[in-house]
Amino acid sequence: MAENAQSKVSKAYLVLEDGTVYEGYSMGKCGKAVGEVVFNTNCSTYQDLLSDPTYSGQIVVQTYPLIGNRGVDPNASSRLVASGYVVREWCVEPTDAHEYVTLDEFLQEDGITGLCGVDTRSLTRRIRKNGVMNGAIVDSLENLEDLLKELKDYRVPPAIGKVTVSEPVRLEAENPKYELAVPDYGMRRGILDFLRQRGCNITLYPAYTSAQELLKNNPDGVMLSDGPGDPWDNPEIIEIIKELTKSGKPLFGVGLGHQLLAVAAGFEIEKLPVGHRGSNQPARRLDTGRVLITSQNHGYAVAKESVKDEIAQITHVNVNDGTVEGLSYKTFPALTVQFEPSDGPGYQDTAYLFDQYVAMLEGGNANA
Repeated sequence: MAENAQSKVSKAYLVLEDGTVYEGYSMGKCGKAVGEVVFNTNCSTYQDLLSDPTYSGQIVVQTYPLIGNRGVDPNASSRLVASGYVVREWCVEPTDAHEYVTLDEFLQEDGITGLCGVDTRSLTRRIRKNGVMNGAIVDSLENLEDLLKELKDYRVPPAIGKVTVSEPVRLEAENPKYELAVPDYGMRRGILDFLRQRGCNITLYPAYTSAQELLKNNPDGVMLSDGPGDPWDNPEIIEIIKELTKSGKPLFGVGLGHQLLAVAAGFEIEKLPVGHRGSNQPARRLDTGRVLITSQNHGYAVAKESVKDEIAQITHVNVNDGTVEGLSYKTFPALTVQFEPSDGPGYQDTAYLFDQYVAMLEGGNANA
């Protein structure tokens, strides 16, 4: 946002739990927002980013310096779920101003508190050095001691119940061959299109649907979706997944679903100092050595040392930090990845995972 535009709005602040204060200008809804402060390295797609259910309870810092130059589609149906948004600059006059609204207007309409004019490079370096921490966007530094106490006590609340579907939703394939049951933990819907293109009819179920109900119509397989939060916050879902592993149905886990299945199998989960959030996270296939550029948004990972070789083998690792990015199970048919596979532009190198899962539905080998 240009300096002359910044002068027309109110000062606001980002306060971190370690006492660091960043001064900027209010954007979106004026007021207070509390959350876990994380950064994302995407260069665009902020509209999709802010509506991603996995950002529930988090304040998102955009590392790319200029945001909103294209504007925001006011007819977008996605509801924003992030707790807050922090950027270096936002564009006052988007190139598509005759069709789109500004980022500021969009945040106001959805009731999201934002902050602009912040040195996001300094902020990102602090998070990378010290790890993810809680923070608050506020319009005043009064009662700072009370705010710091609140931030130290803050914990991202369990969010799956807020972002899952309220009743089953049916999605038909054009040329159906398979039936999939998908408990919705708070996933972005685009990934389902790639399965439908491969002949999968899909029924989305509320997250806490029992294993018996998920299997009632004898689906060919079950997909465990991505979603927000700490996998340990979901003991009821973990028990449901344990029952699913006994069914013999091929399972496909993505993101949080990958973590939940790992816990159900007896593996451990670790919280990452910073997390992986962005569209350019490198993951290596251990069978071929090929590096895949993946889209990720998570703060937890399966602890590598907890993976028991007799139960599963590690199929992918993160190039940057060596954390587990994929698992193939041996005691029941299941294939899981930490990232979000895609068959869309720029991400076709992960499309093979959908084909591997379809091969499992056909009775093939998960490692084919």
